[in-house]
Amino acid sequence: MQATDGREATATEAQSDGVPAGGPVAECPRCGRKLPAGATECPDCASRGWFTGSRQTAVVLSLVLLCLQFLVTGFLNRKFEEYERETARQWYDLGATELAAGRAEAALNPLRTALVYSGNNPQYELRLGEALVAGAHYAEAKTYLLTLWERQPGSAALNLELARLAVREGDVSEAIHYYEASLYGVWESNGEQQRRAARRELVAYLLGHGQKAEAVAQTMSYAANLPPDPKLHIQAGEIFLEEQSYDHAAEQFREALVASPHNGAALAGAGRAAFASGDYASAGRYLERANRAVPGDNTVTDLLALTRAIASLDPNAPELPARARGARAQRAFALAEARLGDCPTTTNSGVGAQLSELSARAKVLEPKLRHDQLLRDMDLFTATVEFALDAEQAAASSCGSGSVEDRALAILAARRGGGGQ
Repeated sequence: MQATDGREATATEAQSDGVPAGGPVAECPRCGRKLPAGATECPDCASRGWFTGSRQTAVVLSLVLLCLQFLVTGFLNRKFEEYERETARQWYDLGATELAAGRAEAALNPLRTALVYSGNNPQYELRLGEALVAGAHYAEAKTYLLTLWERQPGSAALNLELARLAVREGDVSEAIHYYEASLYGVWESNGEQQRRAARRELVAYLLGHGQKAEAVAQTMSYAANLPPDPKLHIQAGEIFLEEQSYDHAAEQFREALVASPHNGAALAGAGRAAFASGDYASAGRYLERANRAVPGDNTVTDLLALTRAIASLDPNAPELPARARGARAQRAFALAEARLGDCPTTTNSGVGAQLSELSARAKVLEPKLRHDQLLRDMDLFTATVEFALDAEQAAASSCGSGSVEDRALAILAARRGGGGQ
């Protein structure tokens, strides 16, 4: 009786602890707690519904939410950056348009606003510098450009803009320094084309300041690196003509003609170069071809007529028969005498005295000018030719250009001492 009471007491205690009598204690698969007797699900987990789970599930959910947050933040950041870039571009385009139209002042605010949105964009910064220079804000422009130059000393475009600023300020040595730096700097695009344009700008600047030798040297460097493009060789030839470097000019025009044999501009340029160097025979050939290639070009037509006049009047032309020399000397004398008669009296006493002296020389020579005497007497031939050239040169200086033949004799007079046209 006592033993039975003991077993019953033990069973009662076990049931009170939540352990079913006579079997293992069940645990919740979610939270790991002991289940009540006869229960298949933890009451606590059942009350929490879908949110119940292990610690691993909570961590996974946290990571998913964190990733979503990063994705959303990144997306919003990219959208904001795109907005800033697009806004900056719009302001920049507005400023660049104003600058291209010559409205530098109107370009300043849009370009400054573009930089606010874009940060340190080198292209935008340089354009603002250009606007400052164009708007005559020279002090501000110099400070601004030099600040940029400290960060980008090798920027060809920046050095070119500093050169242009130095030109406006009248600083020749600094302008040349920055021009040369731009030639050896780095261009963001179209490097060769930009470099050629900068070198042409430098050449024009050197010529404008009387530095012909330096200009010729720069032009030779320019011409040495040209591709086989007729247009570029013609440009180089024109620059050499301006520098009075006629042999180099002729070479460039010939290069253009190799690629384009019927190019009117190249033919005309070659004719001008030959004419300026005194090679009238070659000049005539080139100008004849140019006249056929570009009919109606008054410049070519006038120069061709002048070349023909020189070729037909020059008494000292090489390989000319003696009889033709005498005839040309007589013709030159007649033209010069008539020119003196047509030249109005001048108030300049020096020029007037010279014209009077030439008229006196004409009166002395005129009775002697028989064709047979000019053939026998070389001193008379020389005196006649010298009078004609002196008279035409003096009349051109005092009375302006006359007929084509008068101009031809004046050019021959100027070339006597190795001078130009």
